[in-house]
Amino acid sequence: MELKSNIMFSFIHKIKQWYKHQKLIKQSVLIPITSYDQYAALVKEAKDNSKNKVFSNCYMLPAEIKRLIHLKKFYQVKTEQGLAFADDEGDYYYLFLYVNMSVSFTFPSLEKDILIENVYYEGRKNKKQEIFESFLLDSGCEFLNTYRSIEDRPSLSPDKFFKKLEVLEKTLALEGKKIAIPSYKQLDEFEKVYRSIIDKFVQKKYTRKERKAQADAGYLYCIAIKACVHGGAYGSRSDCQNNIYAPILVLYLFKDFYDNMPNNPVKEKEYMQSKGIGGWIAVDNIPSWRVYKMVGIKAAAKSMNQFIIRTTM
Repeated sequence: MELKSNIMFSFIHKIKQWYKHQKLIKQSVLIPITSYDQYAALVKEAKDNSKNKVFSNCYMLPAEIKRLIHLKKFYQVKTEQGLAFADDEGDYYYLFLYVNMSVSFTFPSLEKDILIENVYYEGRKNKKQEIFESFLLDSGCEFLNTYRSIEDRPSLSPDKFFKKLEVLEKTLALEGKKIAIPSYKQLDEFEKVYRSIIDKFVQKKYTRKERKAQADAGYLYCIAIKACVHGGAYGSRSDCQNNIYAPILVLYLFKDFYDNMPNNPVKEKEYMQSKGIGGWIAVDNIPSWRVYKMVGIKAAAKSMNQFIIRTTM
């Protein structure tokens, strides 16, 4: 009975959010961006019209912005000064700005929480980035959390990697389970697990078509029996906890990497050198740091501070 009540409450909440969202669009508080050229023209105009140099916390590549525009999830947000864009991530808006920080700024009230991030090199935050964070706090934001980037490649030797994988696979087999790529029928269950274990403000909203493409490409792994997904996206369902699920799922993320290891010491060394950022982990997320340390994933140079504006609608 309680489960049905929670489902009904969630459904009603989403309906109310949708109506508030549509109202904000009609009021031009949220203005849909329909092309990349429109976005680029607005940025150019903001920079040209500002007396001082504009600061931006936009770290998105053009391809990601074009993806959001295609999905109709990208908006200009009405502001009194400067320029703001919102990426609709389902449960929250990810906001980035082009602003003159010497002028006060007022954030509009939206129907969902607003997340703003500031990325910097660890130990080398520059003066403008420090001013930007003070600017956010003065404008009504509150500090949420700090994340540290991780390297995109493990440093564990191939023989140690496959020994660990073998031990965990055998342990998993004793439960009658194995690692698999989720079928199309399992994607809904996979998404539920993902939403339940990944922090709301780190989740990325993918369409079903994108999830199917990820499954086809072998990017998704889960621990499943028939249609029931017990674990996926680096962890397990809350009612199905097992301390080997997260480690073996993370190992499987790098199985193809080790399967394609060059059979040459010089080329192997070059192959294992980090080429960039592989993701972000909250500095206080000790379990995740422990799991990634198991495969030799190290912290990278960049950190990120998150700020939030809670919705009042």
